[in-house]
Amino acid sequence: MAKNEEKDVQAEVAETAAPQGPAKAEKFQAFLKENELNFFGEPQSFEDEYHTTRFNSTIEVKGQKMPMAIFIDDTVFTIIRTNVASGINEKNVERIKNYLNALNAEYKVFKYYLREDGSIYLDICVPCVTDTFDGVMMHTLLGILVQHLEAVYEDLMAEVWAKN
Repeated sequence: MAKNEEKDVQAEVAETAAPQGPAKAEKFQAFLKENELNFFGEPQSFEDEYHTTRFNSTIEVKGQKMPMAIFIDDTVFTIIRTNVASGINEKNVERIKNYLNALNAEYKVFKYYLREDGSIYLDICVPCVTDTFDGVMMHTLLGILVQHLEAVYEDLMAEVWAKN
């Protein structure tokens, strides 16, 4: 295919593609309402190119409340993101990175990472388009997330708080 033809096809696809983010977010909001699940705050819509909507909440693990959000947008990926810890001691960064890499290798649905600001985040990436978006799956994954953190939190925090 010639470059001009390829660009024309891409432009045509872009023009006819319906935004999925708002539709997926509306489906999730309807699921929450139908099931009387009211642990999320009011959804926040962003004026970005992906029509992102964020659903904020917290989860409790071992007595600790952790900020958690679900990001739903036009892409085929929905992200469940949890702020697991913050204020990491710089002396422990390398050891913590190694520990997080070991967790990432062991648990295929979860992805841990350490941000430059010293915060540890845990993401679950859920592939779904509007037609297959499933609120039940999202709710199920939240339960799995809490179970996972209950199992690993104490060991993770022992690494975070270690005095070398």
